[in-house]
Amino acid sequence: MDHLYGNVQGNKTDERHRGPASQTTVSTKALIPLLIVGLALLFSLAALGTMTYLFLRFGLLDAQHMDLLATLNDSTKCGCRVCPEGWIHHRGKCYLFPSSKKNWEQSRDHCITLGGHLAIVNDKQEQDFLVAKSNQVSHWIGLNDLAVEGQWRWVDSSSLSDTKAVFWFDRSHLNGTDEPDNWKKEDPSGENCGCISFRGDWHDNSCKMMKKFVCETLATY
Repeated sequence: MDHLYGNVQGNKTDERHRGPASQTTVSTKALIPLLIVGLALLFSLAALGTMTYLFLRFGLLDAQHMDLLATLNDSTKCGCRVCPEGWIHHRGKCYLFPSSKKNWEQSRDHCITLGGHLAIVNDKQEQDFLVAKSNQVSHWIGLNDLAVEGQWRWVDSSSLSDTKAVFWFDRSHLNGTDEPDNWKKEDPSGENCGCISFRGDWHDNSCKMMKKFVCETLATY
């Protein structure tokens, strides 16, 4: 009996010594699932935050894309056109006023290399625009009668007679000969190329003369 009592007492003593450690182990085991759930929630929140950011970002990009499409559509509807850099837009055409001086044929060829041609004047509005931009300096335009004397044509082969308006200098008030007069005193071959004079009217001049010139091309969307 003493031995049995001693065993019982010993077991109780072992349980007292083992109690707190055992409870700690149980508590730790209970925390592990909570920790896993917490980490899962944390990763879920991070993923949700990332998805929300990407959603907002793509939504913003989509809105910007739609704005650009709307702007492009409006530009097309309004007929907005674009000119090459350095050219001046006017009524659907682009004009360039180079600073260099060339004879008429050199001017014609230079405009072609730039993707255009010497200016063709179709009406008074265009004439007034060119005169204003010429700054009272004579400029070659795309007018000539090189093929047949007296039959003036533009560089696109259209006839001057088809033009809505002509602006030859009128000397009638001076009792002189109107332009074009094909004056041959300085050049025996005559005057076969047209220009806008410093006064803003048209003159025929020797094609060999060095002048500024006006290039023209169509504006693009």
